[in-house]
Amino acid sequence: MKTIITTLLVHIQIQYYIICYLMTLLLSKDFMPKDDIPISKGYHHLKVDNLPIIEVLVKFDYQKLIADYQKENGKALKPIRRHKNSKNKVPESVTCPRCGAPHVYLYDNTDGRGQYLCKVCNTNFNDKNRFSKTVIFKCPHYSRTLDRIKERKDFYIYKCRNDDCSFYLKNLRTI
Repeated sequence: MKTIITTLLVHIQIQYYIICYLMTLLLSKDFMPKDDIPISKGYHHLKVDNLPIIEVLVKFDYQKLIADYQKENGKALKPIRRHKNSKNKVPESVTCPRCGAPHVYLYDNTDGRGQYLCKVCNTNFNDKNRFSKTVIFKCPHYSRTLDRIKERKDFYIYKCRNDDCSFYLKNLRTI
């Protein structure tokens, strides 16, 4: 019984080599089995990206900034003069998120499309998302602001605004 099994196994192996040879002739590809010799490849050295520049937005007091301006320049910082018949006025409810300046010190920066500029602290902000940023991530290579390009369940992915830069940041969501 043992000899029959070994004879059949030898015939199967011979048939396998014949099939591989015929497939090689037919398709012009090498189907012959290759020897199992391990290949030794060297590992690449581990590269770690530079960390992003983290800029924490500091809150200011607009009254103190106006007083400092008066001491430095010898005159008071005047509120913005608006034209009487201008279409776009800054709503009275809008204040600067960084220094708390009232609407009389805010420019309508984009003709009524929602972006404002504070005359006191020179901050650009949007009425819709003005309280969402407490920290700004900047690219370590170009010092440009990183844009959030993807939101996932547990993390955000940021990318540099410069098209030539390939810097990405994967930031874990902290809720």
